Amino acid sequence: MNRLLGYSLISVGLLGFFFFLKYKGTAIPVKELWFVLSIFILIAGAYFFTKYKLQQLNNQRNDSNDDRLAEIEHLKRTGEKVRVTLDNAEVKSRSYQQEIIGEGLPSRMEMLDAIYDSNRNYKTQEVQQTYIVFYKLYSGKPYKFVSQATTQNADAVKSYIDRQKGIDLYINPKNPTRFYFDLPYV
Repeated sequence: MNRLLGYSLISVGLLGFFFFLKYKGTAIPVKELWFVLSIFILIAGAYFFTKYKLQQLNNQRNDSNDDRLAEIEHLKRTGEKVRVTLDNAEVKSRSYQQEIIGEGLPSRMEMLDAIYDSNRNYKTQEVQQTYIVFYKLYSGKPYKFVSQATTQNADAVKSYIDRQKGIDLYINPKNPTRFYFDLPYV
């Protein structure tokens, strides 16, 4: 509905805009008012069309999230459940530097500092990620299972796995590349 309304209003707005742009007659009084009105109709059409496109994009995102959630539920019901402990898996960490972007425009002092030294206003933050690596043979072929990254440090993840006496890994037996680590904080 929004798409049809958007196309219609854009068409009428463009038609009115170009008509009154070239109109030289006297039959229609206050042609400037009609010209401005056609611009507003064009803007309204663009609004409805943009609203439609944003709803479509949002629906696609929700569908992909729903698909992933449905896949996880399917793996929990039908997949092979493997208990991953600290004895049969590795907890690894990696880190990277992320630039911290200031909000808004820089102050006058920051601009002057940047003239003196361009790296003076540059700030980075180290981001630490932890993940679990588990290896298992399927049909004589080794597979590597890597969990989703978490911002918890490695000691916290190891402590959690130790307290829970392991975590669950759900693997699709027909396609071992489809798996899910059941970590609560990811």
